[in-house]
Amino acid sequence: MSEKIELIGIKNIPLIKKGDNIAETIMQSLKTGNLTLKEGDIIVIAQSIVSKSRGYIKNLKEISPSREAYQIYENMVSKAHKLNIPEKSPELIQAIIEESKEIIKSEHVIIVETNHGFICANAGIDKSNVNGNDNVTLLPKDSDKEAEKIRVLLKKMTEKNIAIIISDSFGRPFRRGAVGVAIGISGIEALLDKRGSKDLYGKTLQSTIIGQIDNLTSAAQLIMGEADEGLPVVIIRGYKYIFSEAASIKEIIREKSDDLFRVPNEEKIMTKHLKSRRSYKFEFEIEKITNKEIEECIDIARYAPSAHNGQYWRYIILEQDSIRDDLIEKMNKKLKADLKKDGKSDLFISQKTSSRREKFLKAPILVLLCLDTEELEEYNDPERDELEYLMGVQSISSSATYFLLALEAKGYASCWYCAPLFAKEIVKEVLNLPQSYIPMAFFTAGRAKKAPTVPKRKNLREIIFKI
Repeated sequence: MSEKIELIGIKNIPLIKKGDNIAETIMQSLKTGNLTLKEGDIIVIAQSIVSKSRGYIKNLKEISPSREAYQIYENMVSKAHKLNIPEKSPELIQAIIEESKEIIKSEHVIIVETNHGFICANAGIDKSNVNGNDNVTLLPKDSDKEAEKIRVLLKKMTEKNIAIIISDSFGRPFRRGAVGVAIGISGIEALLDKRGSKDLYGKTLQSTIIGQIDNLTSAAQLIMGEADEGLPVVIIRGYKYIFSEAASIKEIIREKSDDLFRVPNEEKIMTKHLKSRRSYKFEFEIEKITNKEIEECIDIARYAPSAHNGQYWRYIILEQDSIRDDLIEKMNKKLKADLKKDGKSDLFISQKTSSRREKFLKAPILVLLCLDTEELEEYNDPERDELEYLMGVQSISSSATYFLLALEAKGYASCWYCAPLFAKEIVKEVLNLPQSYIPMAFFTAGRAKKAPTVPKRKNLREIIFKI
């Protein structure tokens, strides 16, 4: 245990620009200030100067915001005004999106999981301490690697074993005010495991793990500052630690499965799936989908609403085998005959049937959905019988929608085809289906090879009829 530590701010660090060598800059500033490094020193370096030296700077004017960025902007701008805080431009929001694995929450601030795995505001993008009104600094791509380079160079120059911490300042849930946190390390472990040690009363510690690098970083932040203090490099001297060349910041990142505070935004997730699902009619990746995954999606489809809670849907998974081949060939033959009756040209017929045949044969998975009429209510009234059948079809459609969304949630592209409606008897015969089954739809599914275009949607005013 360290009874006393010193915090020494290194003065005369010049304004850093792209290409500057941070290790050499530190050594020069130490020399100017008549300072030297000692064995076991820990150097805390502000992320901003590391990012600037590596050119991790973006000009917001060069960014084209996406549709998602504009949507987040529209949601945030009024909240920012109410709280009297600066609004984020769509360009800045787009930069945040690009530096993030996931947008966790966007209110008056954007909380993300960065590409490194950090949970923080705005993906660590910072407008402060960088020249130019439109420039922002980005977090280094690999802060551990940057820390390691600096440590190795300083070791060559001084022959001293030292540790490097690259720091940033993050806000905290449930508390106001930013604190210093480590985003990259070399030479010192992220955590200090005290499990197995004894407390003051001789009891064995069972769960005490100390985030030593964040404690050290916060200490350094006290003199490093956030404004014009101009001390982006601080030496911590006197702290006892075990030197480690294998240290990594990843050790401190909590797994999602263990994170009790990361509550998913259910509305946002649902809206994303509803708006992002597209009918995918292109070629799929070769990757297979297991029957277990498809059955999990069908399990979700069971919860769709249905008339009288009849649940009239019946799903058949068609493997890539001779039965599927035989079915598609016979359906294709009927399609050709139907198109010929319609007076279509030979070229049109050839293109249409060839395209449809390839989609059904090559899809990693093909699922048939049928309506089971045996469970429909029966009336002594043809009109009501017809309406009952229509309610069965509506029920099938709702289950189909749930199924497609379940596939989307798993990351699979899919498309709904009505081809079985036009070849009901062929489908029933080849698959030996019960007489009460009415083939309704095919679903192709797999991993998408390319992104489908977003179809134009009618204006809301066009689909809401006001009385």
